[in-house]
This record gives sequence, structure tokens and C-alpha cells, in this order.
Amino acid sequence: MKDKVDHYTICFIDNCPLHKHCLRWMVGRYADPSRTVYLSINPHNPLVANDDCPQYREDIRVKMKKGFVNIYYDMPGHMEAKIRQQLIAKLGRKPYFEMRKGQRLITPEQQELIERVIRANGWEGPIRFDGEEEDYLW
Repeated sequence: MKDKVDHYTICFIDNCPLHKHCLRWMVGRYADPSRTVYLSINPHNPLVANDDCPQYREDIRVKMKKGFVNIYYDMPGHMEAKIRQQLIAKLGRKPYFEMRKGQRLITPEQQELIERVIRANGWEGPIRFDGEEEDYLW
């Protein structure tokens, strides 16, 4: 978690009812007190520091897939091209290629999206990702 302090939105709201299980608050514990500026949650915003905080990130590790370089291996070319175009449109060009190469982990939500797009295009075969890792949903 120490490596997230410089580039992750952190939280310093100690009286939040969710803080003990919030990744943003946990990362904030590693903040250097000698620094004057961090990217952080506004404690004066009425939407935060309550049971429905939109910035809350639960400290539960989930199984995420890593890479899908060979996902199109058995598919016909016309199907592959169509699926690739749709995934790029839904995920974004850069994120799509980062996920495909395994540079960015694929969340359970994104895995479902990928499967929905593939199945909607008629592929009935297996959907094989390159690997799997456990991590937090930052």
C-alpha cells in the first residue's frame, strides 16, 4: 500500500463509519506528515464520510484475470475483428491493449463485459485468459 500514496486518492477522515475497511483511508496511513499536498478526499463534501460514501473502496482481494493474448486463437477471423472492435469501443483503446498484454489486471466486472461481448457475437467456445491474480479493486 505504501506505493499507492503518491498516485492514489487517499482519505484522512478518521470519523467515517467505513474507514477501517476502506483502501483510501488505509493508504492515507502511509502519507508522509512532512508533505503539504496529497490528492485526497474533500472532508467537507456532504456525500462522503457516511455509510454510502461514493469514494469507499473495500479492502477485499478479488480474483482478477491477467492478459488475453490467445483469446481469439480458435475464433474465425471475421468474429475476432468484430469482437476486438467492440471491446476497444467499450474499454477504450489503451486499456484494451494493456489488458490484452497483461499490463493491467482485468476486474470481475470487466471479465463479465468481455464474456458478454464475445457470447453476443456467437462464440460458444471457451474464453481463456492468460493468468489470474488476486488484488484489491483499487
